[in-house]
Amino acid sequence: MTWTHYLLVFRLQSPLHIGYRKVGNLMQTRRYVPGKVLWGALTAHLVRLAGQGNNGQAYQKVGEQLAEYFRFGYLWPTHQKGDSCPTKPHFPWDEPEDRAYWDYLYLSSRARTALEAYSHTAAEGMLYDVEFIAPHTREGNPVYLVGDLWVKENLPQNVDNVPIRDKWQQALQVLRLGGERGYGWGRVERCLLEPTTNKETAAGFSWREERGNEVVVNIPEASPIPTHALANGNKAVSNIQGMVEPLVGWEQQPDGIYKISTPLIAYMPGSIITQRSKMRVNTYGIWAAVNNLNTSK
Repeated sequence: MTWTHYLLVFRLQSPLHIGYRKVGNLMQTRRYVPGKVLWGALTAHLVRLAGQGNNGQAYQKVGEQLAEYFRFGYLWPTHQKGDSCPTKPHFPWDEPEDRAYWDYLYLSSRARTALEAYSHTAAEGMLYDVEFIAPHTREGNPVYLVGDLWVKENLPQNVDNVPIRDKWQQALQVLRLGGERGYGWGRVERCLLEPTTNKETAAGFSWREERGNEVVVNIPEASPIPTHALANGNKAVSNIQGMVEPLVGWEQQPDGIYKISTPLIAYMPGSIITQRSKMRVNTYGIWAAVNNLNTSK
């Protein structure tokens, strides 16, 4: 057995903004945490726990090792009364009669304005709203984030003086995710990190290892998917219906310079599988065609 699957649950302690798009003066948030956001947060926390926060090479090397030995699933909000830890995500498509109720339940916004650095005044027209996933629902219940994490055996002990094998679980105790972190946003505390034995993801799909010791998920017909799925290239997923979008963002280099990442064209979460399929889970939780397991990530 090469991979251990963990059910991962965080409790949201402050507003969470995962950048999506701008509509008018509203900075919208995604309704979930992509796997790459979790990968970046864990990389940064491990490096800083080791006192290497000013070492750009350490971020790069640790990030590369995590990309090889971890598979980061997407995290979705959920809630329940009391302080017990829920284990099932609450997807927007779980509200078949009115998906807008999901937004009402979890989303809110807060006004912001950009200030001029020296006068601390705002130019006319600079007021905007930042949308976020709230730490409590409109009904007052605490909000959690639920998802999957796969970890490969034989994790490296240390990378560039950063301990990984002995510290990755500690690093997941408290993380900061998403944007607006200067305002205290994006704080999550781990509620559950539990290895599973039933070979089932948080969304209820079965999974197993296949060629090349890769993680492969079995998807029943007519199932909405909780992650992105590649829509072009030799790893594109077929038998799927849904909207597509480019996935692109800023990536910091070891010298501190940011560059735009290579864009991926992917079906959006909530797209429907039209017939029973198997899909490979890549490093950041994006699904790819299983008949291309021997291609690079």
